[in-house]
Amino acid sequence: TSLLAVGAGGTSTYSYVWSGAGAGDLHFTNIANPVFTPTPTGAQVVYVFTVTVTDSFLPTACTSQSTVTITVDPIPDNSLALAAGALSICNGTSTTIDITASEAGVNYQLRNNVGNVAIGSPLAGGGNISLPTGNLSATTTFNVLAINATTGCDTQLSTTATVTVNPVLSVVASTPDNLICEDQTTSLLAVGAGGTSTYSYVWRGAGAGDLNFTNIA
Repeated sequence: TSLLAVGAGGTSTYSYVWSGAGAGDLHFTNIANPVFTPTPTGAQVVYVFTVTVTDSFLPTACTSQSTVTITVDPIPDNSLALAAGALSICNGTSTTIDITASEAGVNYQLRNNVGNVAIGSPLAGGGNISLPTGNLSATTTFNVLAINATTGCDTQLSTTATVTVNPVLSVVASTPDNLICEDQTTSLLAVGAGGTSTYSYVWRGAGAGDLNFTNIA
């Protein structure tokens, strides 16, 4: 955030000096409108800044002071461990993104790392928690936004988790002759596609006992 001092009266032009416990976190202390970037402390801190304005009156310049208070609320811990419940899953299935030692009073929002798109609803922290990914159709990297439930201060956890999704697996079953006499034979054919080769096959059904093998294509 920024601070602003506006001098009035006296003899212009004015010079400014900011002081206070947080002055070290101002990008400049000798301008009217410095930017304040607080150092993280993990606790709520109230900073009181004093600005001293000095005019150009000669032979002795005149001064005046004013104060401004800024309350800085802490952000959640962003160093929590983040991991996928399952590193690899089949297309159209789901897993979870797990957080170890989540904080009470903090809500955790799962997001797609591409565009930070929210997935599902935030989950309240407190110990180990699992955020559902929903059914996935492509390999996805996730991040988690931690939100203080009281103040709304938020931060993204520093680690991400990636779930590898197997391409869609399909199979086509066929036979060259689907009408035969009971003293004849025919063959069945299964052709797998997609997924990750190589494929294994299992045939089932009322007539499976009459197949020469049930575990071939």
